[in-house]
Amino acid sequence: MQQPLQQFGELIEPAPVPFSFHTPGWYITGVVLVLLLLLGAYRFARYRYRNRYRRDALLWLGKRMMALHAQQECMQQLYEADMLMKRIAMKIYGREKVAGLRGHEWITFLNRQNLRRKEFSAEDGQLLTDTLYSDPKAVNTADTNRFISKTQNWIRYHKHAPGNRL
Repeated sequence: MQQPLQQFGELIEPAPVPFSFHTPGWYITGVVLVLLLLLGAYRFARYRYRNRYRRDALLWLGKRMMALHAQQECMQQLYEADMLMKRIAMKIYGREKVAGLRGHEWITFLNRQNLRRKEFSAEDGQLLTDTLYSDPKAVNTADTNRFISKTQNWIRYHKHAPGNRL
């Protein structure tokens, strides 16, 4: 009996298929990649546009607080930081919801809108109430700096109102 390979003869291998970008699969892959890049660019541009007010507010707050810190104006720093948050909140969540909030209600509202954690404490509400609305006494620089830091974090991480198209 003959060996199985000798019985059928020598195997014939086909020529290797040449690589080419001129096939329909590559056209489809190219179109999909271009569409994904365009979608990514659109989403990034929309994200930057929607959050421009955050960058502008943080820039303004930093410059303003440095100027007021140099003048030793702690009460004015507290006031302007609070009013900046109030303006942002009114723009995003509506004047009706925000304008009348003071003290503990205002602090609770700010904490509910923060995505990361509850930044503001009852002492912050008391600090605002005492210094801005009732007893204009001298304010501690450390308390002011802590409040400014919390304000910056709130501006960075507050959530958008549902359906809001800023």
